[in-house]
Amino acid sequence: MHLSKLAAVVVFAVAVSACTASGEKGNPTPAPQSPARSSGNDSASKLPTRPQAFKLDAVDSCKLLTAEQQKQIKIVGAEAVKLDLVEGQESPSCDFDGDSGFGYQVGTVTHKGVDYWLQGGGNVDAKVIKVDDFGAVEVKLKGGTGFDCSVAIDVADGQQLMVSYIPTTTKEKDQSVLCGKAEKAAAFALATLKTLK
Repeated sequence: MHLSKLAAVVVFAVAVSACTASGEKGNPTPAPQSPARSSGNDSASKLPTRPQAFKLDAVDSCKLLTAEQQKQIKIVGAEAVKLDLVEGQESPSCDFDGDSGFGYQVGTVTHKGVDYWLQGGGNVDAKVIKVDDFGAVEVKLKGGTGFDCSVAIDVADGQQLMVSYIPTTTKEKDQSVLCGKAEKAAAFALATLKTLK
């Protein structure tokens, strides 16, 4: 199954298995923030200061993983697509197909920054991490394991570089492995982005 079709199936499964609090059409979305939902650990939800900004408006998503990087993570093909990664509009993206039962998606989201994922609630769990020297948010389906894992990097005000790892077989169930692969590909994409400017 092609990766973008699989992503649509995964998004549909997310919608069916964990309804969004915002009523969106199956996208992993946080619910509106409520002051009563504070966890008491504000530092865990704050992004570190961005070392510099990289605007994504003119970036080709399919050029964010170099041939050498693709080889390292066993990518065998790429296709430009538009995906509804973050509610509001479709984002230029690239499906990178792996050599056996997995794939990556790299998207350049230019209409909402990573703070979108930190609003709380909804059908995803989000936690602040760092990818190299940039703040990022790890996003995964709440209460599920083995579906996928995404890393959204804070690259500019109101923009995010989003990289997802999606197993297309049922063999990979360890969420930490999935998120580790997403983070590695995100680090590659960020390193390439830094060379494009």
